[in-house]
Amino acid sequence: MTIKITSATFSACVVGKDGIPDDNLPVIALVGRSNVGKSSLINCITGRRELARTSSLPGKTLTINYYCINEEFYLVDLPGYGYAKASKVTRQRIQNMMNEFFAESKNLKGVIQVLDIRHKPSPLDTQMQSWIRDQKLNSLAVLTKADKLSHQQVVKMRASIAKDLKLGFSMVFSAKTSTGKEDFLDAVEKVIAGLEIKSSESKGRRPHPQPRQGAERSQKAGESGSRSGRERQPDRERKPGRDRPVDKQPEKQPDKQSEKIPSPDKPAPKPDNQSSQSSPRPEKTEQSTEQRPGQSRRRRWKNRKNRGEGDKKKQPET
Repeated sequence: MTIKITSATFSACVVGKDGIPDDNLPVIALVGRSNVGKSSLINCITGRRELARTSSLPGKTLTINYYCINEEFYLVDLPGYGYAKASKVTRQRIQNMMNEFFAESKNLKGVIQVLDIRHKPSPLDTQMQSWIRDQKLNSLAVLTKADKLSHQQVVKMRASIAKDLKLGFSMVFSAKTSTGKEDFLDAVEKVIAGLEIKSSESKGRRPHPQPRQGAERSQKAGESGSRSGRERQPDRERKPGRDRPVDKQPEKQPDKQSEKIPSPDKPAPKPDNQSSQSSPRPEKTEQSTEQRPGQSRRRRWKNRKNRGEGDKKKQPET
């Protein structure tokens, strides 16, 4: 059953063996390089953002800080090692504090080594892991800042770090997304109980990549596209010009003015070049008559009327 954190308090700030609490509560130590994310890990699992002081600059934690969880055990944040800009005096003082802590902590149940998953282990990380192994302490490795990498990069770096440090158990953690919070609390509970975390359990907890829906859709679309391409192979033999509809241009109708149909009774008049060039008026009259097709009917009607009046006049009077 996962530990449910109901209370978390800052208990002590220690710079020597005299300030170490003398109660019988179990102790779990957090070790790691400077600016690796130990304080952010404590704030994430406790649900309190300002319980442990965080800073973007490395080398700010120069004391041993005790945090009491549920009044049942201590999480101890040790100063970060490997800060190159720290002076020799500061580094020696930090080394002496850590030696006194491990020598005087009688209720030390385990050590959690915090590593940045983005970088390979440094020589100091390798030295710390070797020392933990030589002391036969129950330990586990937490790989922080997993949200900075993709899933494939996380799997690759996790395997590489476990191989370099010969880790028995490692877990992925992210304080930003709370990834691995429950796994961390489960591991802490087993460390307090004195149970050894084996490598077989770590393999079972590795996240397995799930197939994305988009990839499945793309594969299905590729298969359907290949099938349709096979079915449409005879269509590819067509010429490219036949597939597209050709826009037919409207045929030019012959101009009525230029082409005149000769009547069978009268011979066709010979074209007079000089008259056509000099006087274009007849063309205008023809255009005007063609523009008004009802004019020929009116003329016929008038001629018939005139003929009727003339016949009436010619009749002899009785």
